Amino acid sequence: MPFNHENLKVYQRTLPFNAKVAIWTDQWERRHALCDQLSRAAASMLENIAVASAAYSTMKLRGLDFAIGSSLECAACLDLARIKQLLDIKSAHKEKEELSRILRMLVGLRKSWALSGQSVRETSAEYSTQGEEVDKAHDKARDKEDGESALFHHETLDVYKVGIQAATALCSSDTVARLPNPVFRRLDQLLTSMVLNIAEGNGRFSDADQARFLGTSHESAIKLAARLDLCVTQNLLPQDEVNGWKVLLERVSVMTSSMIVGIQR
Repeated sequence: MPFNHENLKVYQRTLPFNAKVAIWTDQWERRHALCDQLSRAAASMLENIAVASAAYSTMKLRGLDFAIGSSLECAACLDLARIKQLLDIKSAHKEKEELSRILRMLVGLRKSWALSGQSVRETSAEYSTQGEEVDKAHDKARDKEDGESALFHHETLDVYKVGIQAATALCSSDTVARLPNPVFRRLDQLLTSMVLNIAEGNGRFSDADQARFLGTSHESAIKLAARLDLCVTQNLLPQDEVNGWKVLLERVSVMTSSMIVGIQR
């Protein structure tokens, strides 16, 4: 007798994505924080769908919330993989389209469970919510409609765009690439955290969760700026390059702080 989650189409769809993630990360240099983050996020998406299908009451929805957040984190990881040239543009976009479909299914399943007493079943339309009013929280988590350049809502946020600009600037620097592994690793961890937490926080359903993820992104931007100062002091990075990067990091810190204040009002 199969487990409940084995009957879910969205679960079956996350299996091949996880298999691809394992292949990619096995080929990438381990110095990239992205390797651990993408592996963890993909596994979290898979496992939380399974756990949610067996849970009771509100814990079912909570499990799907985690899976939704992890799908957004995976999407941001693919953006970073493209920036780092670990995946080519075409491949990254194709995989993001697949994640977009998975996200639609997760959000639709969450809505279906919430409206039907949280029984484990799927609709014939694979959780389509077209033609129905979708509340603000669901709308924020859903990917953009076909025909728009952005596949995910967080991609339209100015703060995410600036975060991606900062990532592009640092990852294209030859001096950063030549840093000793421990130094590079710490900078990359903070940069990755800054970007991923913006994406995941934007898809969370509660104000508290949104503020928490934005707070982590905010702290990561500030910590990264401090680490860059240390690299200048140690003559590992040139001051002029670092000054340009810190302008972008300051913008991220200001915008995330403002967003947190807006949520908490």
